Amino acid sequence: MIPPGARAVIWLLCTYPETREADERVQAAARLQRTLGLPIWLFGSRSAQYPTPVEQTLRNKLVAAGVPADAVACSIELTTAVTLDTSQEAVNVAATARARGIDALVCVSNRLQLLQARALLRRSGLRLILAPTPLRDRRWWYVTFRLVLIPLALLGLGHRFPPLVLLRRARARLASWPV
Repeated sequence: MIPPGARAVIWLLCTYPETREADERVQAAARLQRTLGLPIWLFGSRSAQYPTPVEQTLRNKLVAAGVPADAVACSIELTTAVTLDTSQEAVNVAATARARGIDALVCVSNRLQLLQARALLRRSGLRLILAPTPLRDRRWWYVTFRLVLIPLALLGLGHRFPPLVLLRRARARLASWPV
């Protein structure tokens, strides 16, 4: 529960916006926004896989779900930091929250990504309220990487995991992903 007097936002975590799981996250975030009246932050990963920025696609879906456009903020409106993965996203969200006096984050994602985010932000001083949605992405590599990244995040090594660092560097250099 959000403590009385706390300043809070809803943080919708999502990397792949064109999936059933993303649609469920959008619907969950929209319900929370209507119930709590909190703004929604999108720090979606930038991916050359999609012609439109991930966070813009999510914003459009949220507005279509009835969320007022001015209640949705994309990372480009909040910070100059680049977000390429969940580790960077957690760092950027925590820094932005501190700079804006936010005390609590209502986090919307699947349980695996929420566990990783909680591990990454455990020392941030932010109160995390987890709002899990069903895990629909059961690709072996997605689940395996999440299961590896959770303990690494708990150890404070999540952002330095070598395969993730290499992927982050490749994403930053490519204008588009090879097909």
